[in-house]
Amino acid sequence: MSLTHISLNDFRNIEAISLSPSKDLNLILGQNGSGKTSLLEAIYFLSSGRSFRTNKHKLMIRSSQAKCIVHGKKQLHNLSIPIGISKDQSGDTQLRIQGQASRRIAELAQVLPVQVITPESYELFFGGPKERRKFLDLGVFHVEHLFFDVWKSFNKVLKQRNALLKTKPANCIEQIKFWDKQFIELAEQINIYRKAYISRFEGYFFDKIGGISPVFEGLEARYDAGWKGELSDVLQSQLERDLKLGYTSRGPHKADFNFKVHGHSVEGIMSRGQLKLLLYALKITQNNLIEKETEKQSILLIDDLPSELSSETLGCVAKLLAICDSQLFISAISLDSLTPVVEQLDKHIEMFHVEHGRLITN
Repeated sequence: MSLTHISLNDFRNIEAISLSPSKDLNLILGQNGSGKTSLLEAIYFLSSGRSFRTNKHKLMIRSSQAKCIVHGKKQLHNLSIPIGISKDQSGDTQLRIQGQASRRIAELAQVLPVQVITPESYELFFGGPKERRKFLDLGVFHVEHLFFDVWKSFNKVLKQRNALLKTKPANCIEQIKFWDKQFIELAEQINIYRKAYISRFEGYFFDKIGGISPVFEGLEARYDAGWKGELSDVLQSQLERDLKLGYTSRGPHKADFNFKVHGHSVEGIMSRGQLKLLLYALKITQNNLIEKETEKQSILLIDDLPSELSSETLGCVAKLLAICDSQLFISAISLDSLTPVVEQLDKHIEMFHVEHGRLITN
């Protein structure tokens, strides 16, 4: 159920690369600027239709080329599923799954669940509720099959409500009350999905992962739905304020999901190394939970794993990766820097050396 083949054309500084990765552990080695991070970025692009490095799509396309293309094959039981994505200079994206054109990035994400950890991934803790909602909803999206359609419907209603709050037409109060009925119904359903997922997430984390490091002692999950009390009462009490603001200030689009240690926010009392260890634990929990509930092997991309980690923390990361069921792609400058981790893993390993955007065979 892993990604069995990857090919890139005109992606970043890569003219053309093709490789067949291991279903377990893949090490991408190369100096800074060699293209190793671009290879991870391309896998992420294949799943999400976007980059984890930039919002400017033109930066993903090799200089002077018309478009970038990434193809892959995902093994699902006895079925090999070809998937592909391209993006041109105008930003137009083309998707193909099993030879058929698709218009929905969500279909790619369903086939190829991917998460990424980079040296900048601290935004999960410091980036505000939006980043944490993205993390939470990625898990809900994969394990609650109706969530995506409910979330899309909710966002349409939210857009209508916000437009009324901003433009304030003569009969806006009556129109807002009309949309509020759908808003409440969809919001409460989203909340049910999220709470059910968090319960399973907490159970898996504290049962399987919590004992790996003392860093996790006293850790507890906190969930804020985005409102308190009856949502109908909240929307009514906030209506005057929302009209002044021009947008809806309460609802599932304002939810938050974070962690505290003995009542204190983790970002306030943990070191950067400890936060990175927690980040690994959260991502691996989510990927393992997705695999447990969907029988789809997910992918975990780790860029520059040794960065800012002590030897002790690397040892804990190794323990986490040892129980990670995901297909792993890990980049680093040298194999030596990964030795404290790799030597503790009983996984089949493939190594790929990248120089100047090309694979180098030994």
